[in-house]
Amino acid sequence: MNKNLWRKSYGALPPLPCPRCGKTKLSRNGDIQRLEPEYITRELADQNLQGDCSEGSFIAFMVCKGAWCGEVVTVAGEYRWDEVVQQWNDEEEQRVTTYDYRVFSMRPGPLIIGIPKKLNEDAKRHLKMAFELFWTDYASCANRLRIVVESLLDQFGINRENGKGEFLNLASRIERLTKTKPDQADFLNALRWLGNAGSHDGIVDFDDLLSCFDMLEHAMIELFEQRDEKRRAEAKRIIAAKGKPDAR
Repeated sequence: MNKNLWRKSYGALPPLPCPRCGKTKLSRNGDIQRLEPEYITRELADQNLQGDCSEGSFIAFMVCKGAWCGEVVTVAGEYRWDEVVQQWNDEEEQRVTTYDYRVFSMRPGPLIIGIPKKLNEDAKRHLKMAFELFWTDYASCANRLRIVVESLLDQFGINRENGKGEFLNLASRIERLTKTKPDQADFLNALRWLGNAGSHDGIVDFDDLLSCFDMLEHAMIELFEQRDEKRRAEAKRIIAAKGKPDAR
């Protein structure tokens, strides 16, 4: 996961990963359409600021340029632009326009993290919804990631009941997973707590949300591919051979 791609606002719409193929970056198709509300126009006129700044709503399209894909993503949000004077030296100056786009909707949502091919369809559906909610509501997005964890545990045979008809909460299910996959407990519990905060408090920190996406990606890679386990096995092999070529 490249955390630098995901921000609260942008100076220009960035080349994000295509939500369909995941192999090609999205690029803007056509101009960004900006519309300033009438009340903002009046306020700027009253303050003698017309031509110096503006704010309002925007819409745009982004398209995947990948062969045989061409996915179209609709983008909407709020914008602000300001025209400022930059002084180059004592005599020269230049007026520069800076833009700030706050995205509130991208549909379908670009891939924030990779989706493993082995992931079950229910978890995939909730993860794709989390990609869209990321722009709309951090708390709802965190709660959707919690649901992904529930579905992920289903896939690894961690039952939602204890065999006596009693419901197991997510903390108990994660604890059961640690008997076979102990290294992933902290990552999944972080997702659980952030999802709880999203549900109960309705407030989630942006950076915490990004970190949980990153942890989910890492956990899924390890659960499905066991990369760390394979690395450790390879390290033990080299240690046992004392660094000398072996007869693999």
